[in-house]
Amino acid sequence: MSDRSKALLVDIGNTQIKYALVSVISDVTAVNYCHQPEELAEFVRLADKVVVSSVGHLALVEDLKRLCEHLNTPCMVIKTAANSLGIQCAYEKYHTLGVDRWLAILAAREITQLPVAVIDLGTANTCDIVVNNKHIGGWIAPGFSVMRESLLNNTQQVFADTYIPDALDIGNTTEKCVSYGCLASQTGFVMLAEQFLANKYEDYFVLVTGGGQNSLVLGSSKKILFFPNLVLRGLFRLI
Repeated sequence: MSDRSKALLVDIGNTQIKYALVSVISDVTAVNYCHQPEELAEFVRLADKVVVSSVGHLALVEDLKRLCEHLNTPCMVIKTAANSLGIQCAYEKYHTLGVDRWLAILAAREITQLPVAVIDLGTANTCDIVVNNKHIGGWIAPGFSVMRESLLNNTQQVFADTYIPDALDIGNTTEKCVSYGCLASQTGFVMLAEQFLANKYEDYFVLVTGGGQNSLVLGSSKKILFFPNLVLRGLFRLI
């Protein structure tokens, strides 16, 4: 893609649509959000192509494809592959690996060639380990909001509010105990990923993406770095 051409990168997530109109990699930092594909019409008109990924939400993908067809803009829907850009997927049934995880892996490999844990904190917390251009596997766990809702729905006399802490503390009400407990679980997820790498490799990085309470985990180690738009960066690599 030349610097003059433009691509609209679209990541249809569980709660919102993230998008960026890019011509060079630095433009990926200019990210916007919406909820319905029709809100992207203005940007589709400006783009030479649309590159999209989605975890589920097939109806939204079809809506976007119809919008692109109406505006005569090529649309490319990215899927997980057994091998992309020289990086091998650990899953034998590679199509069952969420495309958001795969794209974050592709982006992370451009950032560092060291062994790396790629962590996405969101509706689900995911971790994927990549060593020597091979994805070796990972973890999936409930995200902050899912953990909190599970406690509310499955435990008697436990209740919570909408408070989302940005630092770990000890709760002195049930509501705060729930919030701090979920944050402790999420932070432990990240710290154990770092410990896994530290026990096996002399040098490594943990790259964290997603919107799920990142401020605490970032302060715990110089090896833990935050990159807010790894999925979009992965899309960019496939243009």
